[in-house]
Amino acid sequence: MNPNIYMFSFGISLTFAASILYLIRKRKLREQYALLWLLLSIFMMVLSLFPTILDYLAHLLNIDYAPSLLYLISVVAILFILLHLTMAVSSLAHRVIVLTQTIGLQEKQIYELTARTPSEQEEKVSCAIEVTP
Repeated sequence: MNPNIYMFSFGISLTFAASILYLIRKRKLREQYALLWLLLSIFMMVLSLFPTILDYLAHLLNIDYAPSLLYLISVVAILFILLHLTMAVSSLAHRVIVLTQTIGLQEKQIYELTARTPSEQEEKVSCAIEVTP
C-alpha cells in the first residue's frame, strides 16, 4: 500500500487527538469521558505508523482480510464508548431523581412553615423554650 495513506491516516488520528485535548482544555468535554476517545486515537496512530501490526493481528485471529479486523476493532471500541456514556447518563438520571425528590420535600416543609398562623408559630417557640432546661 502507498505510504502516503498511512501518513494521511496518522494525520487524521493526530488531529482527532488534538481536538479532544482542545475540548478538554476549553472545558467542553470532561476528562473521564475523553479518556476512551484519546485511547482510540492513540491506537489509530499506532496502527497508522506500524500497519504490519494489523496484518499480524489478523493472521493471529485467522482473518483473511486485515482491514476487516480494523472495522471489528472500531465497532467494539465504539460499543465500549457507548456503554461508558450510557452508564454516565444512567448515573446522572438517578441523581436528578434524588435531587427532584429532595427539592419537593423541602418545598413541602417551606409550605407547611409558611401556612401556619403566627399564633401556632409562637406556641411552638414557647413550647421549645419551656422544654429546654
